Amino acid sequence: MENVQNKTSFWLIFKETMAPKRIIQDLVSLSKMTKALLLLMIVAQIATFLIGGSFNGMAWLAVSTGVSSLINLALVDQGKQSNYFWGLIGTATWMVVALFSRTYGDFTSQGFAFIMQFIGIAAWARYRGSVEEELPSRKLTLHTALITTLITLVSYITVVTFSKHFNGLQIYLDSAVLPLNIVGQILMTYGFRSQWIAWLVSDVIQVIVWFRNIFLIHDAYASSMFVLQVIILINALYGTWYWYKKAKPGKPSL
Repeated sequence: MENVQNKTSFWLIFKETMAPKRIIQDLVSLSKMTKALLLLMIVAQIATFLIGGSFNGMAWLAVSTGVSSLINLALVDQGKQSNYFWGLIGTATWMVVALFSRTYGDFTSQGFAFIMQFIGIAAWARYRGSVEEELPSRKLTLHTALITTLITLVSYITVVTFSKHFNGLQIYLDSAVLPLNIVGQILMTYGFRSQWIAWLVSDVIQVIVWFRNIFLIHDAYASSMFVLQVIILINALYGTWYWYKKAKPGKPSL
């Protein structure tokens, strides 16, 4: 009986998270600063797409990935539940782009992120009490920090081996994306502000990877993905500031 109730509760939360009314309300309730940053990011992404002059399927997929990912990140910045609607779209399309580009670390990290969207929907609703409230910022314990470090190292070695086997591009850099995204996604799911440390490092690596891909792939969509990564890095800096700012006063901690 308890399992049935849990399943029902999840589907009710899922439906409310994906409801058009909730999606619109969360966007409208963003702070003026977040709205302004989001608008600038989307304009930059679309401008890059138009300047690139390539309007093939991959180019359209890349810009769609960019816009949905940017909206997702803006909502994550302020702990809004409907970020998972945009996250499901962004991670699904990103997987296709990464697979086509043979950046397998990026592909597997987005696959993991896609699965974590469903876990996050339930976890965020539980920690906030309802989908209307903003997720509180939590600090990381030493025990949890040691576990996440171990997960990062094991995942990195695994992805390097996988990427070498399938002749991936930029193996050692690209392989760091999945471990960092695993850590960032898990910490984000449970409301830990230390997620932003993982995102910042991952975003710096992604900027480097996609900058190099511009010269390796020779397609305009690579430029769009590079600009997206730069914008995501800027957003991560803002997200770090916002989450640590809303943390409870006291001794600084991860």
